Amino acid sequence: MKVYKEHLEKAVIVARKSGAILLDLIPKNHNLNSEERYKLMAEVDLKVHDCIFNDLNVDFTDYKYVSAYTKNQFFYKDKPLWVIDPVVGLGNFSHGDPHFAISIALMINGVTVAALVYNPVFNELFTAIKNNGAFLNQKRIHVSKTTSLKHALLSTRFPYNIREGKVTNLGLFNHLIMKAESVLNKATATLDLAYVASGQYDGFWALEMNPWDLTAGILLIKEAGGKVTTFTGENHVAESVEILATNGSIHQETLKSIASITTKVKKN
Repeated sequence: MKVYKEHLEKAVIVARKSGAILLDLIPKNHNLNSEERYKLMAEVDLKVHDCIFNDLNVDFTDYKYVSAYTKNQFFYKDKPLWVIDPVVGLGNFSHGDPHFAISIALMINGVTVAALVYNPVFNELFTAIKNNGAFLNQKRIHVSKTTSLKHALLSTRFPYNIREGKVTNLGLFNHLIMKAESVLNKATATLDLAYVASGQYDGFWALEMNPWDLTAGILLIKEAGGKVTTFTGENHVAESVEILATNGSIHQETLKSIASITTKVKKN
């Protein structure tokens, strides 16, 4: 655990440095046109990614890396692997919305052993080391105690290509918003998972996500006492195309509710 603590401490330094960059680059002009916004998003995402990669690579030169910018986008198991999502909620950032974050995780032999999610606007630093608990700004966190789906606050994430893609998530959203107390869509998957870990949300589900969108948040939830599976209740792995993460107490009820709507979709 001591070794991973040193890794995490270095990642925290890098995340805080990258967070300062993000705060400096938050757009002051909220009337950007689409072309200007997409250009800003691309420039900021790459700048933060390069900051994280270059700083980590100083101390961990023989490690592998995976992110949206790496050539090989699969999870190595032969060497330690850093999993990077430079700006979670990039669209929010481009609009000046404060719900965005930096996500960094470390995997050893295919297992996530350390992770952080950092929102620089609210100075929320979520951290976890495998078998050592989850923390928010160094204070231990736990999932909520909500026991019923009808009293649960859920969150979700819609695919970027919702207008063109075959998977929209709209069916599940329409179904679960009628079953839960409420459902949020803040377009910040990893940060949402961190909020499930800290008990602010009771559950999160999504489809068509990239592994680097989820890796850090999944460890946070597990270390905070929550549960993470696919929609069929199987263990969630890097190759999984769907995720359900909850406080554990509402997991089976939520799985059952999801199964009822997905079964109807398949029958049609």
